[in-house]
Amino acid sequence: MYSSFFGIEIAKKALFAQQRALENVSHNVANANTPGYSRQRAIMESTYMKPYGGTNLAGTGAYQLGSGVKVEDIARVRDSFKDMQFREENSNLGFWEFQADSLTQIESIFNEPSDIGISSVLTAFWNSLEELSKNPEAVEIRETVKENAVTLADTINHTANQLQQILDDVNFRLSVKIDEVNNLARQISELNAQISQTEIVGVTASDLRDKRDLLLDDLSKLVNIDTYEDQNGVFTVTVGGSILVKGSDYETVKLDDGGDPSNTSPIVKWSGYGTAVNLSKGELKGLINLRDDKIKAYQDKLKNFTATLAAEFNNIHRQGYGLDGSQGDFFKDSSNLGSGEIIAVDDRILNDLSKIAAAKSLDAVSGKPLSGDNQNALELANLKYSKFSIDGQNITLDDYYGALISKLGVDSREAQRMVDSQEVIVSQLDEQRKEISGVSLDEEMAKMIMYQHAYNAAARVVTAIDEMLNTIVNGMGITGR
Repeated sequence: MYSSFFGIEIAKKALFAQQRALENVSHNVANANTPGYSRQRAIMESTYMKPYGGTNLAGTGAYQLGSGVKVEDIARVRDSFKDMQFREENSNLGFWEFQADSLTQIESIFNEPSDIGISSVLTAFWNSLEELSKNPEAVEIRETVKENAVTLADTINHTANQLQQILDDVNFRLSVKIDEVNNLARQISELNAQISQTEIVGVTASDLRDKRDLLLDDLSKLVNIDTYEDQNGVFTVTVGGSILVKGSDYETVKLDDGGDPSNTSPIVKWSGYGTAVNLSKGELKGLINLRDDKIKAYQDKLKNFTATLAAEFNNIHRQGYGLDGSQGDFFKDSSNLGSGEIIAVDDRILNDLSKIAAAKSLDAVSGKPLSGDNQNALELANLKYSKFSIDGQNITLDDYYGALISKLGVDSREAQRMVDSQEVIVSQLDEQRKEISGVSLDEEMAKMIMYQHAYNAAARVVTAIDEMLNTIVNGMGITGR
């Protein structure tokens, strides 16, 4: 036999269950604008007693009594496949974002086409040499040649130094991003421990899982990650096939310069494993690709262009004669360059304009060039049209520099195009995730009314059973009073 109060117990369970469901609705509404929050739903489950055997005239035998309802769990609504897609594309976005920003900055450094870029300054230098060939003794034209050469050297050196600053900035950003990876790994491992402790009793730690997923979204932009959870509930994060986080344990990464502080190409290595991190996407890979495949390539091309210009110009200049009959280089030898210089006008030229070798031969009597001798100046001016072997190409200096600028423009446009494309993809995937896991206030209001009606109905059941018991207790067995 079961108690006469059994019905009240069932109604009480219904009241508690609907109240818990209403609290869940309140929790969803409160977090409607919380980043990374996944809407939750109360999972209700009917409860029952053990089969009850009793007299049954119809011969149906034992039967099972329902004992009400309970909230079995508070589960979050989340699509793990959408999460995987989002993080995959988010890594691609991270790969291109820094490249697009930095390449735009490099374009502004070269500042082509403009009146102050290397191309324009180089053209002005060639033009002044042509003017010198027309009047090789004119002091004002020699002054123009010298000043244009100084401007050209300063412009090239400034560009080279700016490129080096960007390279240093990329390495600094790498160190900052590595710290972020390590910090995220630590936080994820701590959340893993908290989730395990919470879920060991059989409940879902929905809010903690949301926090972990938000951290994983951030981590996916930095590096290429894979995640999985084994049958024992141990959550693991891998990067390039190596374990970054496993349960409450995590590994760290570092920037390794190989013991050489001057190394401008330090690699990302595992602190514990001692091997290089296998990066394929993400901001770290994007920065490394930008540093090693782009910025250094621009630096090398600029240095090759400058070295060829200085060497070929000096080869011709030292074969000619200045107004005083002297010979020598026009640009400094590489061994005499100062800090931050890859080209500079020789001090002889800076201090004495007569040292500019415009003549090709000397007068046998005076030991000085014949008046009007411009043959060396013509050869110097014609360097503009001469082709040289640079990087395996037979090309003029102007064309080689133009190819460098064209390559930079192509790289920059490609990076920006990829950023625009990835932003659209990531945005669409994020919207698709939100359609599933985001909080809909209209839906929550409808559920609130539904749970409220169920709560009211359960309360009415309690009232009805109370009236019934009142009749039994106070209205029956009054004989003999």
